[in-house]
Amino acid sequence: MLESIIIRAGEIENPMDGILPDFGAFGVEFTELWQKLLAGLWGIGIILAVIFLIIGVVKMASASNGGNPNEYKTARTQAMWAGISLGVLAALAVIVGAILALFG
Repeated sequence: MLESIIIRAGEIENPMDGILPDFGAFGVEFTELWQKLLAGLWGIGIILAVIFLIIGVVKMASASNGGNPNEYKTARTQAMWAGISLGVLAALAVIVGAILALFG
């Protein structure tokens, strides 16, 4: 029974074959709107990552003067994650482009 299911599944045509995403399907106004919205959210994300990075570095500096190693470790972790987030956000277009080039 399993063999007959596998054979039948191989005979089914892909309904998505030849269909590509078209962002202009809803008109120019819609395309401009979602692009502006995405660019704005991306910019806000970068600004927030920079703010968290600055806060983390300042906390690291104040913790090293206070002599509390646990506070320093927490601040370093915050600064590290903010830096990684900033790097990913800065390279987001390249990352998405690489994924689409590999799998698209």
